[in-house]
Amino acid sequence: MQHAIGDHALLADGRTAALVDPDGNIAWLCWPRVDSSPVLFSLLDDTQGGCFSLRPAAASGLVASRRYHDAGLVLRTEWRVDEETVLVDDALAWDGPMALTRRVRAPGAGCAMEVRFRPAFDAGRQPATWRIDETRITASGGGVSLAVDAPGEWRVEDGTAVARFDVAGDGDCMVVLGDTDTTAEPAGIDATIAAWERMLAPSRAAHCGSLAIDVMGADACARLTNTSVAVLLGLLQRGGGVVAAPTTSLPQWPGSSRTWDYRYCWLRDASLAGIALARTGQVHAAHALAAFLGDVINEFGPIPVFRVDGQKPPGETELHHLRGYRDARPVRIGNAAATQVQIDAPAEFIEFAWTLTRHGTIPAGVRAATVRCADWLVANWGEPDHGIWEIRGRPRHYTHSRMVAAVALNGAARLAAPGILAGDGDRWRRTANALRAEILAGAGSALELRSDGGGADAALALMSHVGFLPPDDPLQRRTLDLIERRLDRNGLLDRYEGRPDDLADPCGPFVFPTFWMATALQSAGGDGSEHFRAAVRARGSLGLFGEVVDPRDGTPLGNYPQVQSHAAFLNAATESA
Repeated sequence: MQHAIGDHALLADGRTAALVDPDGNIAWLCWPRVDSSPVLFSLLDDTQGGCFSLRPAAASGLVASRRYHDAGLVLRTEWRVDEETVLVDDALAWDGPMALTRRVRAPGAGCAMEVRFRPAFDAGRQPATWRIDETRITASGGGVSLAVDAPGEWRVEDGTAVARFDVAGDGDCMVVLGDTDTTAEPAGIDATIAAWERMLAPSRAAHCGSLAIDVMGADACARLTNTSVAVLLGLLQRGGGVVAAPTTSLPQWPGSSRTWDYRYCWLRDASLAGIALARTGQVHAAHALAAFLGDVINEFGPIPVFRVDGQKPPGETELHHLRGYRDARPVRIGNAAATQVQIDAPAEFIEFAWTLTRHGTIPAGVRAATVRCADWLVANWGEPDHGIWEIRGRPRHYTHSRMVAAVALNGAARLAAPGILAGDGDRWRRTANALRAEILAGAGSALELRSDGGGADAALALMSHVGFLPPDDPLQRRTLDLIERRLDRNGLLDRYEGRPDDLADPCGPFVFPTFWMATALQSAGGDGSEHFRAAVRARGSLGLFGEVVDPRDGTPLGNYPQVQSHAAFLNAATESA
């Protein structure tokens, strides 16, 4: 059974990520890296995608509650079996060798538990070969070997490994998936909770602003802030980039072909995530991310998309043998956006560097990369691109790209003045002023998607936030009014008018520009609460945001959880704090 996207819980350890469905099954897991081939993916094909489930053996077992522990991405599921309670804690171990650890406790008389394990190697095309060694079973295929330890005897039935064991009293039972040299460590869950407590400690001083508190209340805002920071930290790869989302091919509309692979690092998204990390006290993590992005830029230039190790991603391919999430096809590996020109991406990196100057010095590599981005914008701002929405087809002159380029160049010039950047600040400022003047000269009554029109664009809600125009500027107000009149769906925002790409399928409204609109209205003296409330309500049952929302029921759609949505929440929630 494929559950609603927003009913999955994220586990992440800075190396890979997993999604746990409401039945206790690991519905998504790439191994050994977040962009590796998935070994469990019933989320995309419940026949060929394998399973790793842990639940009461009795059919009467029902889930009473699911929540994260107070610290980090450690999931607690409470099962009820007749009159008994069973507690299952799931986590990707933060320290030591990679391991997906599942701890079972039954405070009362207990019950029998069942583990079912069937990995899906090579996108489900290669069956596993098995080896049983007492309480360990090893599955191999496609160049990958995975072992599962459980306190019961294993047997293989119709290609699925099954083990049963009894749990009762105060003792813990451990079920651990890992590489073949991983052993079950009963302290794994507690150690991971302690690691999350240490990592999240710098964010305890982050405070929610008045808009967030008025809409959510202080306690709920603090909890969602904690979860959102954990999502960013968990998906920030150790020594590398942050993925846009840990999944591929979850559709932007039910059953549609808008199915993309987000398991890579976008320069734009990573920069915005870094800004959110810095604003919420995670300065060390923000500096590490900036250093990684700087290394990539210094080697390849400001390319828009790359792997989490800094290398170029694979070309986009389609896996036609997979059914997809609820028949949304095709399933894609790789992303053609890597070949696009996106002028706003290096501009966002410059904003990230500017943010870091408020939190101490920035490394030499980041300074050099910022100079390279500014010089690149000077040379390329007049060229067409694909924009923040990565619109496929021929490139165009997108207003948002040009707007953030003008702001970024002006910011780079301001960093050059005191010698923070060793570049031609005067040239950057002259280019910024010329670009700004050109945008305003062609604006008409409001700014639109492209320099030649095209209608409303939700990304232009960032206009005052990035400093292109003051919040109370008449053009700013008219642009926000245009966005609201043409893109609003019960408080949520479509990204743009019409269908400027070649895909006929619709797309759900987006979460992150809805948060941008909320803060834009608030800073202009208006009321952003309707948009903030709509965006916050669009999170899933575990507090996780997708990229877009199903307007029919307000539930998450698209790849999940989405880093830019969580970053936008953090930036909006801490605005004016």
